[in-house]
Amino acid sequence: MNIFIRELKRNKKSFFIWTFCIIFLNFIQLAAYPSVVESTKTIKELFTQMPQGLIEAFGLDKLDMTSVLGYFGMKIYIMILLFGSIYSMLLSSLILSKEEGEKTAEFLMSKPLTRNSIVSSKLLSTLFFIMSFNILNLISNFIFIEIFRKNEYDINIYLLFCLSSLLINLTFASIGFFISVFIVKSKTIYPISIGIILGTYFLSIISSLSSKTENLKYLSPFKYVDAIDLITNKKIEGLYIIIFLIIIVSMTILSYVFYNKKDLKLS
Repeated sequence: MNIFIRELKRNKKSFFIWTFCIIFLNFIQLAAYPSVVESTKTIKELFTQMPQGLIEAFGLDKLDMTSVLGYFGMKIYIMILLFGSIYSMLLSSLILSKEEGEKTAEFLMSKPLTRNSIVSSKLLSTLFFIMSFNILNLISNFIFIEIFRKNEYDINIYLLFCLSSLLINLTFASIGFFISVFIVKSKTIYPISIGIILGTYFLSIISSLSSKTENLKYLSPFKYVDAIDLITNKKIEGLYIIIFLIIIVSMTILSYVFYNKKDLKLS
C-alpha cells in the first residue's frame, strides 16, 4: 500500500497534465461541431476533391460528419485513442523501470517486500490512473456532446467508444509494463513506446487501403476498435475482445515472471 500511494504522488502531476490537455482539446473540437453542421455542403464538396484512397483510409465516405457521433468518431475518438495510448504506455513502461534508472531499486529491496508485491502495487497504481483518465474523459465528453449536439444519438455507441478506449489503453499499458522489465533507460523507453503506438496506428491505416493489405489489421489494436465498425455494427467483435484480453493477461503474467528472475541493477 505504501508503494501504491508513493506512485500516486509521483505520477499525479503528469496525470493531470495529460488529462487536462486531452479534455481541453476535446472541448475545442466539439465546440466546432455546430459550425461543421452548418457547413455540410462545403465539406462534402471538399471531400470530392480529395484522393479516393485517402477518403477510404480514414473512412470519410462512411462516417456522417453531421451526426454528433460521426463527428466524434472522426475528429475526437481517434485523438483520444492515440494520446491515451501514448500516456498509458509511457506511464506503465516508466513506473517500474525508473526504480533502476533512478537508482532507487536498492531502497525498495531493503524493505520487507517481495518482488511480486512491488509489481502488484505498481500495476494497481497504473490501473488507477488509466481508469481515472478514461472515466474523466467519459464524463467530460458526454457533457460536451450534450452541450453542442444538433441531433439525437445512441448513448450505447458512445459508451462503446469509451469501452474501446479503455481496452486499447490497458493493452498498450500491459505491453509497456512488460517492456519496462528489460529496458530501464527513459531515453530508450520514450522512442520505443511512441514508435510502437504510431507504428500500429499506421498499420491500421494501411490495412484500409486495399484488400491486399487488409490482413494487417490483425497487427493493429487500433483497427479492432475502428470508429466506423463501432457505429455500423454497434459492438466490438468477439475475436478482437479475446485478442485484447490475451495480450493484457499474457503481458501482465510475463512481467511478473521475468521481473522475479531479473538481476536488478541496485547501484
